[in-house]
Amino acid sequence: MAYLETTWTEQDIVAFTSGVLSSLADCVAEVESKIKRGTLTTATTPTLTQVEGWLKRGKMELAETHGFSFDRKYASVTLTANTYRYALPPDYAGGRVSLRDKTNDRDITVWMNTWYDKKFPDPSAETSGEVIVACIKNMELWLAPPPSGTDVFELEYDRSGAETTADDFTWLPEIERFRCCDFATGEAFLSLHMWEQGNFYTKRWNAALGKAIKADSKKKWKGKQFQAINVFQEFAAKNYQP
Repeated sequence: MAYLETTWTEQDIVAFTSGVLSSLADCVAEVESKIKRGTLTTATTPTLTQVEGWLKRGKMELAETHGFSFDRKYASVTLTANTYRYALPPDYAGGRVSLRDKTNDRDITVWMNTWYDKKFPDPSAETSGEVIVACIKNMELWLAPPPSGTDVFELEYDRSGAETTADDFTWLPEIERFRCCDFATGEAFLSLHMWEQGNFYTKRWNAALGKAIKADSKKKWKGKQFQAINVFQEFAAKNYQP
């Protein structure tokens, strides 16, 4: 079965202040300064590729562990007439999404699979027209009915932290970039069989994750003004629009 390929364009955002670690290369340099093995290359131990991979994994671990307010991402796609299946962005992390028709300035309702399948068991049999609903199936975005034109749709979703560009760290606050460096440094020392140093940075990484989770929980609670919102309050808030 051939994989779908869909080109999504990330919406421009205001990045965090660059600070000390403004790029993947800066993070590599931070790890190099800790393990003191000189400049890393494809021939060193660990290799440059390995350290870059550990840094990226640290970023993905952070995105998966926390519900950070900055993990939400916006990306847009230009539809193809009569095509109802679209691959999701490569850093889609699963979970809830929202979809908007930017061309016609309207929201698209996202259904659960069971509803969609009952209403549109075979979307290809539907006459193309204005898209009414969508759903997430098999890590794909399905639309119904198939679009009749090339409207631009915007997807809001939770990112996984996976790479979508050559340098994709600027959406993280700098403290999180330093945490990625701790993770990569620990892995680098372990690859050198320097267990004490590796365990030190691994414990440092784990402790930082715990601090970040607590801080994130406080931010969410404060955002509710220290009051739990029940389902009825949430429904009323969503529908109380002027």
